[in-house]
Amino acid sequence: MVSRTVALSQMNTIGARSRTQVAILAGCAWIAGAIPAMAQDAMPLEQLLTQEEQAKLGTSTMPRDKRDAMRGALIRMYRQGYRAAQGADRSSAVVGTSVVEAQVDGDFKGWEGETIVKLMNGQVWRQTEYHYEYHYAYMPKALVYSSVSGHKMKVDGTSKAIGVQRVR
Repeated sequence: MVSRTVALSQMNTIGARSRTQVAILAGCAWIAGAIPAMAQDAMPLEQLLTQEEQAKLGTSTMPRDKRDAMRGALIRMYRQGYRAAQGADRSSAVVGTSVVEAQVDGDFKGWEGETIVKLMNGQVWRQTEYHYEYHYAYMPKALVYSSVSGHKMKVDGTSKAIGVQRVR
């Protein structure tokens, strides 16, 4: 989950054409979790990707060095995500790590332009990107992740992630 989220947060800086490739790579990194580390190092790219993923990425026409680089990136993404998940208590993750998963403390009434969101882990975030969207929920899950422009928060049930800044 963490490696998928890290890859998704990196999509903000990648063109639309490459988003499918990043999503496929993130999914493969997640799948690689079931494979012991030594086996991963010896596993060819074709065993990490489905036939459909290979076709979308064009691996059959890629030079060997690019295929090896993709396989290495997949394994590295998995290992980074795995290490982050092992060392992080998601309910009290510190800003600076890639992802904070928590619940809103109480009612959430949507984004109003300057919304303040208090999370159950004690963090307080202020909306910095203008967006208006009414959505009432009691203690919905919230995901905060780093982006190119700072941090973004996605609250369950809302249409998109919104720029936020930590208040405390």
